[in-house]
Amino acid sequence: MARFSVQYHDQKHSLGGCSLNLRILRYVVRPEGFLPFTGAAILIGFTVTLWEVGIHGAEWGLFVIAFIAASLVHIDAHIWNDCMDIEVDRLEKSAETGRERPLVSGWATVSDYRRMSAVVTLVVVILAAYLTVYRIYMPFLFLIGFLFDYGYNHPRIALGHRPFTEWYVFPWLVVGVTVTIVYAAANIFSLLAFILSLVQGMTVTCFGVSMMRRDVNSDRKGRKFTSSVKYPSVPHSTIYGTGTMLVIVMMVYPLIAILGDVFLAYLLVLISAAFAVVNTVLGAEIDQLCTRALYSVFPDFEARANRLMLQQVGASMVHAVAIAAVILIYGDIL
Repeated sequence: MARFSVQYHDQKHSLGGCSLNLRILRYVVRPEGFLPFTGAAILIGFTVTLWEVGIHGAEWGLFVIAFIAASLVHIDAHIWNDCMDIEVDRLEKSAETGRERPLVSGWATVSDYRRMSAVVTLVVVILAAYLTVYRIYMPFLFLIGFLFDYGYNHPRIALGHRPFTEWYVFPWLVVGVTVTIVYAAANIFSLLAFILSLVQGMTVTCFGVSMMRRDVNSDRKGRKFTSSVKYPSVPHSTIYGTGTMLVIVMMVYPLIAILGDVFLAYLLVLISAAFAVVNTVLGAEIDQLCTRALYSVFPDFEARANRLMLQQVGASMVHAVAIAAVILIYGDIL
């Protein structure tokens, strides 16, 4: 017992000094959340930059600084989300969903997370200040990013605990990152970046809506009043996926006007619509599981819903790669 106490004390001391181990760092970054949102935004931003100004017309140093800063804002959102949801996370079936909870497990404390957030924010402010020397509107873009970060995740505001906020907040994360890094690299506000990132944002938000469906039981117990908690019988994932498909179809004519190529515009829309269909079908299955869990004993609900949700994550990432590849290959810009 004494040996265990010493080891536990050493671990806490190490954490208190912010010498966080890789397991905690991996959870703070959360690749399954980071890659389909900010990771995809960076890929789309890179592709649009090449389309707009070419490989020799871009400021690639500013591009790299901008995507590092934007990535840190996203990571800061994860930090504050963990702090906001700590009591709800204690009720979640982490074993079934395969998620590790450093704050719940005692690997780190809220104070550790707050210190991490302070360091991350300081670095972002420094990077944004440097970018402002070359791009005058950069503070405005990062201010919007922090508004989404703190608005959705900070315990004092906690929009993430209210219905439907994931519907209209998550898509703009992708848009914000893409527009910011294209502006940094090319010094333009690109309509193509806006449209492609909005399409990706809505496609991947199908996963975000499904995540709320998967967590409905623990959210209800923790009094986190998400859309699925307030309206459990509504097929949220199916509705959002259908709406995503409609928005994608509406992008045909704007893309034709911007790209000046009917075939390329229709190809991009068809690819995006196909992935939206995939995410909608997967989301509909999650809705069915959620309804079944609502009216019967269903101990495997979280685990089965989580597997489907991860498939949505994969589909969303492949979607970003597909539209980027089409533009690069068809546009012959590499």
